[in-house]
Amino acid sequence: MSIVQEIKDLGRLDHIINVLFKYEFGHFIEKLRLKDRLSLHQRLQKDKFVEKPSDAYKLRKVFEELGGAFIKLAQLLSVRPDLVSKEYMDEFSKLQDNVPGFPFLEAKKIVESELKKPLKEVFDDFDEEPIASASIAQVHKAKLNNGKAVAVKIQRPNIKEMMERDIDLMVFFAKKLEQHNYNILNGTSPLTIINEFKKWTEKEMDFEQEAANTEIFHNNLSKDKNVAIPIVYRDYSTKKVLTLEYIDGIELHDIEKVKKSNINIRKVIVDGFNCILKQVFVYGFFHADPHPGNILILDKNRIAFVDFGIVGNLNDELKEQVSNLFIGIVNNDSGRIVETFLDMGLVKSDADIFRMELENIIKPIQGSELKDVIISEVLDDVICLAHKYKVKMPVGLVLFGKTMLTLEGIALKYNPNFKITVQSRHFLEKIIRQRKSPKEIINKIKEHSIKLKDFAVSFPEKTSMLLGGVKNVDMGLKYIDRDIRNLATEMDRSSNRVTFGLIITALIIASTIMMSYDQITILNISAFSVIGFSMAGLLIIFVLISMIREKKFKVR
Repeated sequence: MSIVQEIKDLGRLDHIINVLFKYEFGHFIEKLRLKDRLSLHQRLQKDKFVEKPSDAYKLRKVFEELGGAFIKLAQLLSVRPDLVSKEYMDEFSKLQDNVPGFPFLEAKKIVESELKKPLKEVFDDFDEEPIASASIAQVHKAKLNNGKAVAVKIQRPNIKEMMERDIDLMVFFAKKLEQHNYNILNGTSPLTIINEFKKWTEKEMDFEQEAANTEIFHNNLSKDKNVAIPIVYRDYSTKKVLTLEYIDGIELHDIEKVKKSNINIRKVIVDGFNCILKQVFVYGFFHADPHPGNILILDKNRIAFVDFGIVGNLNDELKEQVSNLFIGIVNNDSGRIVETFLDMGLVKSDADIFRMELENIIKPIQGSELKDVIISEVLDDVICLAHKYKVKMPVGLVLFGKTMLTLEGIALKYNPNFKITVQSRHFLEKIIRQRKSPKEIINKIKEHSIKLKDFAVSFPEKTSMLLGGVKNVDMGLKYIDRDIRNLATEMDRSSNRVTFGLIITALIIASTIMMSYDQITILNISAFSVIGFSMAGLLIIFVLISMIREKKFKVR
């Protein structure tokens, strides 16, 4: 297939190639056999096609000049230490997604088309100049007919088509890279990354998803008097228009304005940090882009978070693993950190060498005072090590790390003595106490019991279905099929025994854990443990009796 057939927008392709040439990526153009897209004057500059050492700064400038989807791709790569080195991650993190706004008449047309009403029927007032503008959308301040001040986020005209055009070109380049065995993503298929990026952008361009994220944060933090999250006005929101409560405050990056105001900035920083910890370790759903422009300071030393397009999501297992890592750093426990990494199954090879190098990174903090530990330096070294060993870290974990780095950077600008490790200790001690509480342990037992029950109920049916499928493979195997059906019957009969065994195991584990809970005891042993071990013992006796009876029946 020729380039003309494969690429819909050859003008954009030529623009990309010319930008690459401008920033001295001629060798890249030549290796992908796209040199003929350059002018004769450019092709004659032989020194431009000599391969030079990789330069993260120049590649960042390429993405910056191309804009749109390319900036978004760089943002994705900035949280992927398994794909690019820390040098590139840091450089891509500097990309600013600020572009000039589009005309008010176009914004008005989009809002009216989406809301199916004239602008004046919905809003009493609508500022023509945007208060913020980025590659996907811009934001206008307005006032609803009921007098409520709102911020209206409007998707750029034709942005979906422009994104799709650039992603098509990215697919073209990815195929070229794979065709010529050009390894630039730490051994990962470029086409796989572009497909992942496509899903990422589709989510970001769906404002209904951002609305849902905002509502989750609002519900989670509604009882925190120190934190404000904007209300979503669903009646005036669609996939392309998002109407939120307007929150008037000082952006955290405006240091001079903050210092001139009557604000207790140290309290604000501590409250904001504790709010992020609560989002991560309590809810497992956190703001993953807390740069100073997305954090506002309100009256009465309150803090507000806005813009929930990028969020981190941790399931229960990953939430516990992330908390173990963080507790390990705060408690100077290198063993805990290493074991957590290995338990997560992120290291596929050279585990012993990885352990040794990770211990070398963590070891210096063991001899340090907690107040002297700079968490960003530790996390930076861990990210470099992850890249070296091609560790595929979960996106949620990387977003958590970047969030902590961002918060530490913000806090240090206002309070040079702020230490995340010191500030976190009280919160993490509370988390540890909750983990060991009888209520939490009982909840976990209930959760596992439900899983055991579901497993026990579905086990015979799934086994029969599996064996039934084997039976239908070849009717000529009727004698084998007869034995298989007998086996299915035996397995059906023993499924209850399997269930009892799993329940007994759960009781023994839970009872062992509860031995440390010594507020209620029987013979100097936790009452919960005595009850648990007793129940496990009775079930073991019951299973043994049933096995003996079954054996006697077979003998007869």
